[in-house]
Amino acid sequence: MLFQLDLNDNFLTGTISQSIGNLQFLQLLQLQVNQLTGTIPESMGNLTYLGVMELFGNQLQGSMPPSVCQRRDINNGMLDKLTADCDLNDSPFVNCSVPDCCTDCPF
Repeated sequence: MLFQLDLNDNFLTGTISQSIGNLQFLQLLQLQVNQLTGTIPESMGNLTYLGVMELFGNQLQGSMPPSVCQRRDINNGMLDKLTADCDLNDSPFVNCSVPDCCTDCPF
């Protein structure tokens, strides 16, 4: 079982695979400061034990999937920290339009 996946600052390229949602016991996901592109997979909402997801410092775009934002729900979710390039000045940027979905929009 994999509980932590820390791949930050590794010059990774490409997209985040939908299969990442199969890591059902993952608690920490750090993919920040790479060169990842594309959108954030809806399957990330399957990561029910995830407490930290850091995605900033990439070239990700689109909207944060609603299934991921639901993990931020204070009563039902465990996701305490969710960072992405969600500042309107970021280009490209991830739209975290659901209130309180992203906890931080660094850079």
